[in-house]
Amino acid sequence: MSAFDWVSAFIVIVTFVYLIFVTLIEWFVALHKGQAVTLLPERKGGTWPLWTQMAVILAGIALCIPLFYFLWIPIFVLSTTTAQTLSVLGLVIYIGGMAFMLWARRTLGKNWGLSTSLQVKLHDDHELIQSGPYALMRHPMYFGAWVFMFGLLLLYPKWVVVILTVSMLASLSMRARREEVALAERFGNIWVEYKKQTKFIIPFIY
Repeated sequence: MSAFDWVSAFIVIVTFVYLIFVTLIEWFVALHKGQAVTLLPERKGGTWPLWTQMAVILAGIALCIPLFYFLWIPIFVLSTTTAQTLSVLGLVIYIGGMAFMLWARRTLGKNWGLSTSLQVKLHDDHELIQSGPYALMRHPMYFGAWVFMFGLLLLYPKWVVVILTVSMLASLSMRARREEVALAERFGNIWVEYKKQTKFIIPFIY
């Protein structure tokens, strides 16, 4: 591995570990306060115990291990020069997307809450943020995630990254749609006006 490969791998690992660690900590705190959704659908007898949530997370991590092991296969063969160019471009896009997502997360502040493609839970004092990246689009965190996954795909053009990218695109799209329903119910006309002034998830386009 070249020096660039080591540096890029370090950046990707550190940012992913930070993102996962911070997200899980904040989610556990919110879950303890009853202000976050569970990873499993709610049941009639009450919420699922915390250990079941941990089991889902560990199962997801365990599933990724064989995926990376068996599907770390190049999508196509590239020349050395092309591969290096795509790697540099991919790292720049990855860092930009990650930075944009963290900016959106910071702008959202206490209103942030982990949602899933099946469940959304707004805070009792939830605010409709319309500043920063939210002045351009309604789901800037998801846009940032799409961008950094695209950068990751250029940096590591492997089949496992393709699968993860497509899965994230589908998952975040479903989450965004469900969040919009919840926000429309909560904010009514304010949401309608905000929706007219912004794009869904891609600034100036869609």
